[in-house]
Amino acid sequence: MSATDVATASPAPAAPARPTGIRFVLLVTFATLATTAYDFTWTVVAVALPHMQGTFSTTSDQIAWMLIAFMVGSAVMTASTGWFSARFGRKNLFLFATAGYTISLVGCGMSETLIEASVWRFAQGLVGASLIPLGQAIVVDAFPPERHGQATSIWGIGVMLGAVAGPIGGGFLLEYYSWPWVFYITIPVGIIALIGAWIFVPSTPADKTRHFDWVGFTTLVVGASLLQLALARGERQDWFDSAEVIIEMMAALILLYLFAVHTVFAKRPFVDRALFLDRNYMTGMVFIAVIGALIVLPNFLMPLMLQQIGGYPPIETGRMMMWRGGGILLGLILVGRIAHRVNPRSMIIFGLVLMAVPAWYMAQWTVEIRASDVMWTNAIQGFGGSFIWVPLSTLTLAGLAKRNQDQGYALFYLVFELGSSVGVAAIVGKHSRDSQINHAILTEAIHPFNQLFGYAPVERALDLADPATLALLEAEIQQQSVMIAYNNAFFATCLMAAALIPAVFIFRRRQQTTPEEVTTVDEPPAPEPLPAGADR
Repeated sequence: MSATDVATASPAPAAPARPTGIRFVLLVTFATLATTAYDFTWTVVAVALPHMQGTFSTTSDQIAWMLIAFMVGSAVMTASTGWFSARFGRKNLFLFATAGYTISLVGCGMSETLIEASVWRFAQGLVGASLIPLGQAIVVDAFPPERHGQATSIWGIGVMLGAVAGPIGGGFLLEYYSWPWVFYITIPVGIIALIGAWIFVPSTPADKTRHFDWVGFTTLVVGASLLQLALARGERQDWFDSAEVIIEMMAALILLYLFAVHTVFAKRPFVDRALFLDRNYMTGMVFIAVIGALIVLPNFLMPLMLQQIGGYPPIETGRMMMWRGGGILLGLILVGRIAHRVNPRSMIIFGLVLMAVPAWYMAQWTVEIRASDVMWTNAIQGFGGSFIWVPLSTLTLAGLAKRNQDQGYALFYLVFELGSSVGVAAIVGKHSRDSQINHAILTEAIHPFNQLFGYAPVERALDLADPATLALLEAEIQQQSVMIAYNNAFFATCLMAAALIPAVFIFRRRQQTTPEEVTTVDEPPAPEPLPAGADR
């Protein structure tokens, strides 16, 4: 960034007065409520997909567009939230997102065809995605700088309640009503959140002179959307054996590369270069991409394994998975109390250890999966995840200047979503290949010349000339090969968590000084504006 850019940059708008008393409580409540409602819908739709598939008379591949459309719409808006917030004001964008999300609930519930439902789901992701980064930014700004960790914990508790209530509430609604009610049930919450936010969320001045960088916007939004689409479609299309996936992936990588180059050389880029000159922010962006995969993978793998290998019914599976949500809630409450007194890097290391140790234990499981083992490992990993998320958000985002805050939060969550998608796609591909390889290796041992089949007890129990015996062996080999693939996946998450521990020390510990600017301990604020990079 040149000195000219700094000189011509718009001054940071004055921060609104921090609310106190009952107004403070209501502001935090309504800002969190909108995000909670959005997160509830995000999770509950996955429960309703089989019922929607029957209503629309579609295949599993076709009904997946309900999720793909939402993810693409979310990627588009998350990438551009920062600019729209600066241009039109944070409160205005938050109100628009809350109102648009609430209207989309009506459209989704009234849809009569898959195309109609997918369009509404795309719109839901498009207008509602801003609720997550803006909701957190509004709550954090309501607290003094030294309590930003506690603010993130309080906001996280609200969001987690939506995620936990999604599967439970969805099961109840589907049991006694019908799938449109998974959308309708949240409409009153959206209306209440809209009214509360309109009254209590403070306005921030809009920068009417904010330049819109079409090149940066197009390359970032289209590139991120194509990457999400390729990752969502890859497994169904057999990855790089599909021309569609190859074209989407190559186009995404080219566009994201052009976005990076354009950001470096453009006079007024879509994303402020100052973000990328902050060491903590860039370290946090890499961190959150890996953490996104690390947090999402157990949630993705565990239910499949419990039903496929353990034979647990969906209801029992949901009850066991609730222990993860309980661990997260307990961890967020504790972190909120100690965040301002404990070194955030120590908390992240502690959280990574609590993620790695249960994952190593899960990698030793056999096909006899005990419910008690599932419960305690999920609870500990959920508890550990809280000790990662809150201090990581604080270290990454607390040092951003006010003018870049919303943009920084938006990109933070965009990278989290992309990291989660990449992690799920990679582990699904690895699991599929491992299952096939394990099956082939185990099958090689089934032949008359294997000495094990020569032992009298085995010979009496298994007759390799009997088709029923061969079918029994095939079923056992299939189950064992899939279980080994799950073990490998859990071991991979253990290695990921362990590998991140040394990287924690790249972060500089923040020392908050004023609500407007936060600097690191070893970098005191400069008295005069300097060209970007001079203080790094």
